[in-house]
Amino acid sequence: MYKLSLLPACLLFSLSSLGQQNDLLSFRKKDRTIKSYFKGMSIEFIHKNGSYINGIIERIYNDTIYIKQYDVRMLPTPWGTNTEDTVAHYDLRFHYHEIASIPRPPQAFAFIRNGTLLMIGGGGYAFLHTFNGLVQKRKIYPSTVLISGGVAALGFTMHKLRKYHFPIGKKYNIQYIKMTPPGNNG
Repeated sequence: MYKLSLLPACLLFSLSSLGQQNDLLSFRKKDRTIKSYFKGMSIEFIHKNGSYINGIIERIYNDTIYIKQYDVRMLPTPWGTNTEDTVAHYDLRFHYHEIASIPRPPQAFAFIRNGTLLMIGGGGYAFLHTFNGLVQKRKIYPSTVLISGGVAALGFTMHKLRKYHFPIGKKYNIQYIKMTPPGNNG
């Protein structure tokens, strides 16, 4: 008898929990979902006015993202060291159309892909060749300086052409997916 009364109670509890779902945002490249954003997840994006926004999603409802942003700073302790402390938190809200771009996630060996290694190597070789030629009173070969300078210029060009954000527009978009039933305030 006890087990029979427990079954309807569990069924009612599961039905009431279904109505508590929040809406979500889906970041997509054409037809493929790259990442989905839910309540409780961290989010980072560039606003249309150019400011960088990051924080924890408190709620997504009616095309609006409610974000809690924390102001964490290093503060001195009585023992002469520094420690991180939360100074304040801000409740922000944005329409999902206000997102201009989303930063790319960090990748392994990015310093090779973005040209930093070529800039350091080419510039360093040109500097060392010139410095050693002046100190040792040897001939400085212009071809060596030009080739190493060209390698550094290639690295600089790679660094400038690399995209560090996914711009929202033709290729990438953000889709709002409504999960709350009509009339529910989420």
